[in-house]
Amino acid sequence: MIKEWRFFVLLFVSVISLSSLPAQNIYKSSGDTITAHDHYLKPAALVIPGTFLVYSGLKPVVPGIRNLDDTIFETVRRNHSSFHTNAEDYLMWGPSASVYIMDAFKVKTKHSFKQHLILDAGSIIITGGFGYIMRLISRNSKDYSTYDTKFPSGHTANAFRGAELLHQELKNTNKLLSYSGYLAATTVGVLRIYNKSHLLTQVLAGAGLGILSTKITYWIFDKIKYKGKR
Repeated sequence: MIKEWRFFVLLFVSVISLSSLPAQNIYKSSGDTITAHDHYLKPAALVIPGTFLVYSGLKPVVPGIRNLDDTIFETVRRNHSSFHTNAEDYLMWGPSASVYIMDAFKVKTKHSFKQHLILDAGSIIITGGFGYIMRLISRNSKDYSTYDTKFPSGHTANAFRGAELLHQELKNTNKLLSYSGYLAATTVGVLRIYNKSHLLTQVLAGAGLGILSTKITYWIFDKIKYKGKR
């Protein structure tokens, strides 16, 4: 079996290779120029999620990463031993739910309501699929199952998946609001740490997984939607 840290590095490298495809494809539709799948997987767009995944994947070979995980967890457990909330169970759905709220109020977004359903469902499937593989690979590793926790954080992955969805839908019409989902998603990650449910690397891996999965979903969606339109 591939060593855990190598898997996450290979995952990032594989996605980077997808971005080596033509950087921009222009399609014509009813007299309008449409730019499709020209930025979702370009290297610059993968820096943040890739960094999160590679950082988490290097934990077994970088003692400093392991030590930081332990220090944060022990500090939270010592200073906030009685803290517990279920807020993240609901908050993690906030970013993606916001997209449908905008649909209800006729706020201009990049795609239609029906397309949002497809993109949302697609990102859930991709996030869940990659997350399941990552848990299978890491479940027997002491580096990734310390303190009876699981790698990666599913709550955080789902929250950042929705945050990226919201960002993609609004970034061309309301750039400031498009980043609001990340605030909610970050809160989910922090709460998972304070609930003693996950370590920092598990939260960062979840964030990287969620963002990357949504980018892949949009890339696939555009490839299918504009297939044959040259």
